[in-house]
Amino acid sequence: MVKNEEEKSADKPITDEIATTSKDIDIFAGWLNRLENPDPTLRTEAKGKGLKLYDEVDRDPHAGAVLQTRYLAVVGKEWGITAGADDDQSGKIAAFVSKTLESFNFTQACQELLQGILYGFFVAEIIWKANNGSWVPGKIIGKHPRRFSFTMERELRLLTPQNMIEGEPVPDRKFIVFIWGSSDNPYGKGIGQKMWWPVWFKKNGIKFWLVFLDKFGMPTGLGKYPPGTPKEQQQKLLDAIEAIQTETGVKIPNTMGIELLEAARTGKVSYEAMCEYMDKQNSKAALGQTASTEGTPGKLGSEESQEEVRQDILKADSDLLCECLNDTLIKWIADYNFPNVSEYPKLWIRTKEEGDLRPLAERDKIIAKDIGLPVGKRYFYETYAIPEPEEGEDIVEPGIRGAGESENRRAGEFAENAGDLSPAETLNALGEKALSDADADLYETMAPVRDLLLSVNSLAEFKKRLLEVNNNMDASAMGELMQRALVLADLSGRFDAQER
Repeated sequence: MVKNEEEKSADKPITDEIATTSKDIDIFAGWLNRLENPDPTLRTEAKGKGLKLYDEVDRDPHAGAVLQTRYLAVVGKEWGITAGADDDQSGKIAAFVSKTLESFNFTQACQELLQGILYGFFVAEIIWKANNGSWVPGKIIGKHPRRFSFTMERELRLLTPQNMIEGEPVPDRKFIVFIWGSSDNPYGKGIGQKMWWPVWFKKNGIKFWLVFLDKFGMPTGLGKYPPGTPKEQQQKLLDAIEAIQTETGVKIPNTMGIELLEAARTGKVSYEAMCEYMDKQNSKAALGQTASTEGTPGKLGSEESQEEVRQDILKADSDLLCECLNDTLIKWIADYNFPNVSEYPKLWIRTKEEGDLRPLAERDKIIAKDIGLPVGKRYFYETYAIPEPEEGEDIVEPGIRGAGESENRRAGEFAENAGDLSPAETLNALGEKALSDADADLYETMAPVRDLLLSVNSLAEFKKRLLEVNNNMDASAMGELMQRALVLADLSGRFDAQER
């Protein structure tokens, strides 16, 4: 009986966490109920500053710029709210949440929360307010992560003057915590621990660079005096050497002399190259590549592939931010204003750039119209991001027929009414048809050139391969069209001469 119960219980999954923080052999809290930040850079270099150490990274002109580029890449994208379910109540909740997010500093809050990428985590406090019977955020205020700590159970604590060690508990549904880089460590694993060292090396390298520039900008003075010269005369010689930096001339006894030593060096290694190298390391740490900050304008080569890496990072940051807000702010707004919510709306951020829809539209036209494959209307609304018209709304009617339909219509009308046209009208109709055919024929003839332009990596390669494409182009349709045009031109000339 006992054995059967044990076998039955073994079929159930274990829901408790086994590898808890308290069992971590690298963490020792002692009698304190506080989890220390395991960041190795902070442990060796902070010297009591804590996470304020990474403020120096944000103050560096280059590091701060690439971090700002990463934050704004997410903040500048279009966002929206999707209903949790396909029913009227879920639609109302989604519309309310969307309208609420537009009523306060939501964009600024997202930008500040993304600073968790640098620090490992970032905290924002919601200032709730009553608005027409609803509870909505009046403002979200970002708080520096140095003001917070976590317990061994990963619970957020606010450090105060009265409790600077363990911190004070915070109320529920009040603080948003965006954690980046680790799901086990509540302090996260920010890229500050990677970017701080290049900033430190660069800052200290510039100190030596300034000394180096001083040596090269002003030669070092060398004073010579004979043995037995009194110290007073030696001091006067030293004063004369120092005066060289600001005075146009100096005077010394003829028993003394001053020489200027020019700094000499060889090789290509420089402090400037060292600083540029450190900046590149921070560009790679923040953006995944250096093309966004140091690429060659107008180059058709590697920048495109490097930009794809940048797109991967943008997508990941956007998804992490949406997961955080969907689990906190979005749920809290819905729970405070709607009872018994089971399916919550979701925040999304559009990270993929809208490409050229012309090839897709041409494909859809062939599938739906020429082939006749049944396609639902919703596909077109969703694919081309066109809102579906509401009931009773005026609908735009097509004013121009398709190219093939228009051509066939004109040809039929011309054949039907040929006997009613004058010679001049006949020539004009034939000329219009020739121009219409020329557009289609020229488009088909130039197709290999367009394909070549889209496949090459540089304009030089395009120029080199253009002659190869030209030899393989079929210009027979254009040749026939030219013959028709020449015949029309001859007939038109004969008609004008006859009329005169």
